[in-house]
Amino acid sequence: MSTKNTNRSRPHQVILVDPHPIVVEALTERLHATNQFEVVASLGDSDRAFFEILERQPDLVIMEIELPGRGATAVAEHIQSRLPATRLAFLTNYITDVFLDLALKIGVAGYALKTDPTNRIINGCLSIINGDQYFSERVLERLEYSPETGEYQVKSQSYLSTLTLRQLQVLRHLVRGESVKEVAKTMTLSERAIESHKYRIMQKLGIHDRVELARFAIREGLMPA
Repeated sequence: MSTKNTNRSRPHQVILVDPHPIVVEALTERLHATNQFEVVASLGDSDRAFFEILERQPDLVIMEIELPGRGATAVAEHIQSRLPATRLAFLTNYITDVFLDLALKIGVAGYALKTDPTNRIINGCLSIINGDQYFSERVLERLEYSPETGEYQVKSQSYLSTLTLRQLQVLRHLVRGESVKEVAKTMTLSERAIESHKYRIMQKLGIHDRVELARFAIREGLMPA
């Protein structure tokens, strides 16, 4: 049973995960200025963030989508399943359809851009805490809302949309130049599982050369060029 403090009079606890100190410092200052948020931890990599989030169980996690370590999407996926009361949003400069598709598949509560006005980001955080979703205007331009499902989806599906969330995560590690052994260790999966994912990825995409796979992933926006 969770021992998390449920006193609603306290500020909402926030963990920031971003490798850029200037972003963390600026956002921390603005969040604290509202008197509604308290940044209880800030981390620059996904591995340390994973354990810190599990331990502290914050109300909100604001995370850069491009992080060293196991990766932001892997952390987000685990947090969504293990801490359903914790709300999670990506704050990034990356706005490709495949990144948005990844975020929607995970079910995050928000996707904001660092170029947004800070007051809009803060208001977005308040909306997320209150149970709503927040997407930047430029993000919303790429999405469409389905009244039937009550969910957003990407208007223009990438060629990578045929891949599962796990396959996309494996692919991101592989095109970074990591070996199957390294990917298995990072993702805490067996080497056999990674080989299986690798085979299925190449079969789905019709690509059987790792260099071409990397070029394709960059071209489709899965990796920064």
